[in-house]
Amino acid sequence: MNHALKIATVALLTALRLGADSTPVATPAASAPAAATPAVPGIDPVATQVWQEHIQGMGDRGEGGRNVNYAQISGKALEFFERFPNERRVGGILFNLSSFGDWVKGEQAAAIRAGWQQHLRTVLSDTLASKSWPDNVWAGLHWVAAKNELAIQMDTAGRPDLAVLKARIATVAARTPAAPYRTFLEQEYLKGLEKYAPAELVPYLTVLSTSEVSDLAALGRGQLAIQALRTTPMELKFTALDGRTVDLASLRGQVVLIDCWATWCVPCVKELPNIKAALAKWGSKGFTVVGISFDRVGDKDKLVKFVADEQLVWPHWFNEAGGSNPFGKTYNIRSIPATFLLDRTGRLVTTETHGEKLDVALTRLLSTETSQLPVAGH
Repeated sequence: MNHALKIATVALLTALRLGADSTPVATPAASAPAAATPAVPGIDPVATQVWQEHIQGMGDRGEGGRNVNYAQISGKALEFFERFPNERRVGGILFNLSSFGDWVKGEQAAAIRAGWQQHLRTVLSDTLASKSWPDNVWAGLHWVAAKNELAIQMDTAGRPDLAVLKARIATVAARTPAAPYRTFLEQEYLKGLEKYAPAELVPYLTVLSTSEVSDLAALGRGQLAIQALRTTPMELKFTALDGRTVDLASLRGQVVLIDCWATWCVPCVKELPNIKAALAKWGSKGFTVVGISFDRVGDKDKLVKFVADEQLVWPHWFNEAGGSNPFGKTYNIRSIPATFLLDRTGRLVTTETHGEKLDVALTRLLSTETSQLPVAGH
């Protein structure tokens, strides 16, 4: 069984159980395959069998998508929803449906992805029109349908149809206003506004921040706080894990990456080599890193050892008080890794720094022209 897929599913299932004030969980990269959670004591073995048959339909993604069976993927998913609508793996299966097309690699990827998208479009249209699902499954299927339509729109038109997405959000909100999947839909809409209709983003967030649904209000407030960073320098001061005092005000003049992570977060750990490489390449030119740990209070010793073993030389904020990290609450960080790249003035440049994106952004920010600016402490 693919380990990355297992991590992705566990992350999503955990996310569905967390409230807005809970510690965020790892979000898998869009390209990461999803995996079945293994059977555990107390779980219906029949449910496990259906789950495994659903997973088997996805074929061998490590070999370019061989043995993919669309009907088995979707058919076993719907069977699971019918027979076990409140079982914890419902969320994992919904995630699989929403992301399968992105996992396929190799020469057949485009054809398989396009075929899957059209298959899923038909299946979801039929099942949503013909069956009365429990609220959690119904809202989840709408989320899957929206993700699929967005993928189709991006592949065919190069941009999302935000009006269509907004109409689906209204449909879901009318029946299940507080469903986690409604929040997921709103997040997709916000991403679309930020890229394709930026002038509408803050007004929409302002309305969202006053929602009677606490999770949506928290989402709106957190996103408003993030947007404010584009014009107002971030303020942050703390005592790091190693005793250093960190104050972003003293780092003005440097480009700063704020990395929200945890030792238990596999995607976070996979990003660390990129961060170390960036620091090695750009550190002497005015780049520095600040870590915000979302490790739990009981894991402090594990964190200290991990930082030492991996030679993570930048400072890390560990929340000694327990509960949600205050930084995470301010910006309503719902998943990690989450990053904030600040320019030399302390203002937000981007939150998209995973993989090669970090080096691309640093190349732009620390080019010959801008690198002539003074660097704090030099």
